[in-house]
Amino acid sequence: MEKRTLVIIGSGPAGFTAAIYAARANLKPLLFEGFFSGPAGGQLMTTTEVENYPGFPKGITGPDLMQAFREQALRFGTEILTEDVKEVDFSKRPFTIIGSKTQLQAESVIIATGATA
Repeated sequence: MEKRTLVIIGSGPAGFTAAIYAARANLKPLLFEGFFSGPAGGQLMTTTEVENYPGFPKGITGPDLMQAFREQALRFGTEILTEDVKEVDFSKRPFTIIGSKTQLQAESVIIATGATA
C-alpha cells in the first residue's frame, strides 16, 4: 500500500492553504478534492465577489481566488486527487485513507472539509 507523509482532505481555502505550506516544507502533500461531495473550492465557488481578502483591493471572484490557490499549491508540488474519501482509520499509525478509487496510508492527516452553504 502506498505511504504518504501528509494527506489533506478538502479543497477549500483551508485545505489549499495547508497544502501550500506543507509543499513549501517539502512534505509532498496529497490533497483529496472530492468528486461527488461538490465542486472543488468549497463555498467560495458560489461567491460572486470576495472583497475582504488581503491582496485584492478591487475584489476577486470566489472561483478565481480558488483557482489561484490551486495553481499555487500545484506549483509547490501538491498532488491532487479528484475523488471522495470514504473512510479514514485513525486507530493506529500510519493512518489508512480509503478513497473511492485509492487506498493509502499517511503519517498525518489534515481534515479541512469545511461546511456547506
